[in-house]
Amino acid sequence: MRFFTLVTLLGLAFLPMFAQTAKPKKTASSKTTAKSPAAAKPKPKTVATTQKKPDEKAEWKKASAIADRPARVTALQKFNETFPKSAKRNDTLELITATRGEMGNEKIVAGDIDGAIALFKAAVTDAPKPMSDQLFTESLSKFPANLYFRGERSAAFEIAKILEEKSDQNAGRLLSIAAFYMSVENGAEAKRVAEKAIVLEPNSSAAYQTLGLADRIDFQLDESAAAYAKALELEPESLAARRGLAEMKRSLAKPDEAVMLYREILGRDVANLPAETGLILALFDAGKRSDAETELAKSLEANPGNVILLAGVAYWYAAHNESEKAVEFAQKSIAVDPRFIWSHIALARGLTVQKKPIEAEKVLLAARAYGNFPTLEYEIASARLAAGFYRDAAEELTKSFSVKDGVVHANLGGRVPTDSKNFTELIGAERRASIFEPTAADDPENAARLAALLELKQELDSATPNADTAAKAADAFARGDDKMKVHRQIFAATQLLDKKIALPKVVELAKATLPNVEPGLDIPNAASAVLASELYESRSIAAARGQYVTVPEVSRFTLSAILRGRIEEISGWALYEMDNPTESVVRLKRAVSVLPVDSAWWRSSMWRLGSALAISGKGAEALDAYVKCYKSGAPNGVRYGVIESLYKRLNGNTDGLEAKIGAKPASAVALEPAAQKTEPNAAPEAKVETPVATRKEPEAAATPEVKNDPPKTDTVPPELVAQKVEPQPKPEVKVETPTTTKPTATPEVKNDPPKPEPILPEPTPQKTEPTPSPEIKPDTPEVKSEITKPEPPPAETLAVKIEPKPTPDVKIEPLSETKAATPPTATPEVKIDSPIADPSLYVTPEEKTVTITQIPPNPIANLVPDVSKTSDEKPNESILKNKPNRAGKELFPPVIITIPQPDTGKAATKEPVSKPEPSSTETKPSDDPKSAPPVE
Repeated sequence: MRFFTLVTLLGLAFLPMFAQTAKPKKTASSKTTAKSPAAAKPKPKTVATTQKKPDEKAEWKKASAIADRPARVTALQKFNETFPKSAKRNDTLELITATRGEMGNEKIVAGDIDGAIALFKAAVTDAPKPMSDQLFTESLSKFPANLYFRGERSAAFEIAKILEEKSDQNAGRLLSIAAFYMSVENGAEAKRVAEKAIVLEPNSSAAYQTLGLADRIDFQLDESAAAYAKALELEPESLAARRGLAEMKRSLAKPDEAVMLYREILGRDVANLPAETGLILALFDAGKRSDAETELAKSLEANPGNVILLAGVAYWYAAHNESEKAVEFAQKSIAVDPRFIWSHIALARGLTVQKKPIEAEKVLLAARAYGNFPTLEYEIASARLAAGFYRDAAEELTKSFSVKDGVVHANLGGRVPTDSKNFTELIGAERRASIFEPTAADDPENAARLAALLELKQELDSATPNADTAAKAADAFARGDDKMKVHRQIFAATQLLDKKIALPKVVELAKATLPNVEPGLDIPNAASAVLASELYESRSIAAARGQYVTVPEVSRFTLSAILRGRIEEISGWALYEMDNPTESVVRLKRAVSVLPVDSAWWRSSMWRLGSALAISGKGAEALDAYVKCYKSGAPNGVRYGVIESLYKRLNGNTDGLEAKIGAKPASAVALEPAAQKTEPNAAPEAKVETPVATRKEPEAAATPEVKNDPPKTDTVPPELVAQKVEPQPKPEVKVETPTTTKPTATPEVKNDPPKPEPILPEPTPQKTEPTPSPEIKPDTPEVKSEITKPEPPPAETLAVKIEPKPTPDVKIEPLSETKAATPPTATPEVKIDSPIADPSLYVTPEEKTVTITQIPPNPIANLVPDVSKTSDEKPNESILKNKPNRAGKELFPPVIITIPQPDTGKAATKEPVSKPEPSSTETKPSDDPKSAPPVE
């Protein structure tokens, strides 16, 4: 029993041990796990399921701290994928956007604009909405200006549109975008965005001030004044709103109200220089000249470099015909800062009042280096009109203006289509919007003549000119009793004759010129007006090179002979075209008896006389006239063919012809002048190349198209053959290439002169009706046609090949410090200089001069200067295309609007501040491609 009990207790004691050792035997998997090496594989699964999740805070810190920008962007994008619901998601998107902006700036510095555009677009597209003010202000808002001022305008506007969408609920940011549009003078877009801001913040004075400036930029001055008035109503303490309203009052010819507003500003801020400037100019406009000049002296003593004040006062004096003061103040303004174009306009107007239109034109051409807009082109045309350069003036007007049914049209500022009944009112909007001056330095007669000149050119250039319309425009252009009338009459008659229309009006105009010849020589620069048509080609080439042709002095007797001879030629050739050869011969004989012998004008009339004689059946006389003309000029294949044909008809063969006029040129063509009514040409017509989109290197001149027409009297004489006269004193030809040193205090700006318009070939002349005039013969004896002449250039063409002629005692002094001088030509006292460097008009120019001394064989043989015109160097596309683009702007003084920073999506109420006066210390957008102009 005891034994049984002991066994039972021992069994109970060992029972748990049996249970533990037997448990693994119950499953086959346990045995497999113990025996197989593969049993260790499931252990990593147990470890993986127990691994900790990534630390969001640590991952953000790690990604945002990466120095390499592309790697940082990649890491931040991965962070957002890993933590899609992270509280840091918006911060991550902002950091990605800012990083892409930095990368874009690096691309700009490296010159990779396309890469920068791609990064900027990606940055603004992926930017969060809403975003922080810091991201918008310090990064995104600068993208459009960064691209626009580097020529990427479409990309700049595209990014601005995206930013506008991202900011459609934030008035302050919308005003910042509007400020960008105003900085590029896009008033329409600025106005649209400002109106959106006003919808969000109806009581925002800053929004209405932005709207006022946008209206001003778009020349909507009444609307601008209303917007500034509302801004001042919303914020009565705003000095900026009060000054904006005062400026609009001045522009709308309400100077007394402007004076009151300016005085209120100065009562609160005595050192407010813009208000002080506006007050002085408003006092001038209000007729309180004594008070204005007193305040002017005080202000300039304290601030002598106030360009806005100097230019404004200069223009006011010019508008009131006080030329001396206008010139004085304009020169001071240009000396301080030549970039403000209105200073140049005021100076040119003052010089025009002083009867110095040539100098005025130089000043305005210099101003075009700093910008261009319709008013400047109108002013250049006005100066040329006063000088007698009518063709040049007409071409300048066609760049921006057109006229239809008495209404003049232009795109003001190059952007805003505008129509008006006259030039003064049309371009007055640009003046009133920029310098706030309500009175124009122009007169109605000048504006009306320019409108008539533009209408005449438009009509004659049309495919089917209307004779009545052209005749009325010619009458309107020639109308007046001033001393320049004769030159306008000759120009109008010549233009109609060139197109062979309104021939009775040509005869009428020519007849009416005779009483005006002598008064027409009593003007300053009479030679310029008389020789204007002959100077056209030389001036065009010089303009394409940034040079200026100065006309030599010519005796009154010679100018009178040229005028009278041209009148007779116009009448004679008009009669020829009107099938009246008999009377045509009478007029043309008078012309050759009056014109200086062997001059280009004489040769033109002599050849036309031969044509009229041939058609009248007077073959022998016609042959004699042809021979005299041919021997006086260069060998010409076309003319030789005409003479050969007539000689053979009269004599039955050509025996003895070579002895008379020399060997037959290779290009001679046999023609029969009397068989039909034709106009044998003095020279083949040269086609003048016009600039095209692609730039080419200068090519050799192509063979000109030959027309059976006589020489034009208003083309550049290719080579004027000498009369037989006594040797003249050695005149000098000065070719000046001076430079102008810009004021060092003025920051460097980008000067982009405009690309010259295509230079069009002048139409061929035509015929005129008889005009009774006294027969005038020159005092100089006629040169015999048998005079042996040196071998001249190949042909008499518009584009003249100039090579040194075999003239005696030619001394050429090389230009110091330059590589080459202008090829020598036998021209007396011709000065070619840069329009920017006029010692009497600009500050301390540096001049480099070359003197080319020659003895001309005739005082009038080479009156017309040639500016290095060679057969392969015309005003062609390579010369013209080389000119920089018309991208400069200085229509408005620089205006900076400070947009208040919004607080959490709301526009602030801090007033904008504008600074319209450029000064020696004011900064402007830099030319440095590494630094984009900031938009404040």
